[in-house]
Amino acid sequence: MNVSRGSPEALAVVVLLPAHRARLWQAQAARSLLGLPGIEVQVCHVEAAPSGDVEWLRLMAATPALHEVSAPRAEPPCGRRCDVVVDLAGSGEAEPWHTLSRHGVWRICDAQGQDLSGAFCCHTAICSGAGAELLLLDQANRVLGTLRFHAEPDYSASLPALYGQAPWLIQRALTSLQAGGIAASRSVFRPGAVPTARQRSWQRRAGQVEVCLRKWSSRWLSENWMVGIVDAPIQDVLSPAPPMKIRWLGRRAQRYYRADPFAVPGQSQRLYCEQFDYRSGLGRIVMLELDSECRVAATTEVPLPSHGHASYPYLFEHDGRHFCIPETAAERCCLLYEVEADGQWRFVATLLADVAAADATLFHWDGLFWLAYTDVALGGFDNLCLSWAHDLAGPWQPHACNPVKIDHRSSRPAGTPFVHEGHLYRPAQDCGSGYGQAVVINQVMHCTPQHYHEEPMRRLSPDPHGRNPHGLHTVSAWGKRTLVDGKRRQLNLLALQRKLVRRLLGGGGMPMLASTRSLGEEAP
Repeated sequence: MNVSRGSPEALAVVVLLPAHRARLWQAQAARSLLGLPGIEVQVCHVEAAPSGDVEWLRLMAATPALHEVSAPRAEPPCGRRCDVVVDLAGSGEAEPWHTLSRHGVWRICDAQGQDLSGAFCCHTAICSGAGAELLLLDQANRVLGTLRFHAEPDYSASLPALYGQAPWLIQRALTSLQAGGIAASRSVFRPGAVPTARQRSWQRRAGQVEVCLRKWSSRWLSENWMVGIVDAPIQDVLSPAPPMKIRWLGRRAQRYYRADPFAVPGQSQRLYCEQFDYRSGLGRIVMLELDSECRVAATTEVPLPSHGHASYPYLFEHDGRHFCIPETAAERCCLLYEVEADGQWRFVATLLADVAAADATLFHWDGLFWLAYTDVALGGFDNLCLSWAHDLAGPWQPHACNPVKIDHRSSRPAGTPFVHEGHLYRPAQDCGSGYGQAVVINQVMHCTPQHYHEEPMRRLSPDPHGRNPHGLHTVSAWGKRTLVDGKRRQLNLLALQRKLVRRLLGGGGMPMLASTRSLGEEAP
């Protein structure tokens, strides 16, 4: 099957599929490449050894993505040069393909080196509760790309998502290649130990226990966040110093909690944050006035036109004026407001329409305005999307590679991007086994409308023995100080009552947004 797309300068890509027994996910991954602009795709069928035992055959029968589809045999392109060979068949034969490919033979595997086309890929990672991880390697085992996403530790239930994510990893690498090259890891990939059948059995049982523990916690416990102040500028988070000394504001309340703090630039006693009401299950934006001792002296709710959930009031200064972008993902819009000197908010523009943008964060870099956010339609916290504009009010254009990143450990925005020694850094949430566990500071290596790449540099974890040991998900600049928030999971009777009422109503009412809170908070 030959399909040509694009100009004579298009990338020539050969996709290898198994002859006579291709899986549905393999065929869909190949088709997904056909629509990419500037890509010429040829699909060839090769022989691949069967893999898996009786248990795997049962999983295959229960997973539509692993069902067989017809695949007519085709001859390889004899002597024809191409740019990339993508091996989705798991043939394990670099010869003769790498001699015909300018950029080698690519394959997808897990951290143990098990090919995605083989049996029990990502079994260890998923059952551990850490989510799934896939790597794109060349024939020299150099890492070309990585994909990590949240997955409950139930292996069979996570398989559809595992195979559905694979096309993005290939598309991302090809678009990066089109933009001028793809950066391979300098170190050679070293696979971990492949579990035996007995070890897989223990992993599966451990995963089942973890699922039960998570369900129990989400039914009976609730998140309680607090806002804190660090007496150091945000750039200090890069230094390998002792853990941050945090002064938490006020006492823990039973009716509400406060999170997502952002200070008014240039003002030392005023900040905005989300105040979440346990009874309604909705967040509101409030302004906090602090006294000289950094205690909350006054609280004022911001009267936004939307009556839905609002959070993450991202504040910034531009041309001497103060602006705010609150999260209103439930309304599927991203709105820009100007914050007047008297605290009044004036609507300026709609930055994104019909997009469920969570934690939208604006920064200016290399002559352009950038908006970083997580698209909740693609996942609650494992993707990073970008839009860019020449003017603050727009028009805003989506990045050519959206989502530019899929990694639940360092994607969703978590505060103020900042520049240090000429380098741009972007805080992001680490949601390795749940929402808002820690903050990762990424260094942005490339940021253009066609290409984006960042590398994690530092992880900020909550103090396991402190007042808020279970999470940290915002780090925002405040001059010579830094604002943070911290989480403790605890029993809250108001939240428990709301969950009970929702269950009695058959799931009615207003559920808690997965875009802003931890996934899967259930009624008991």
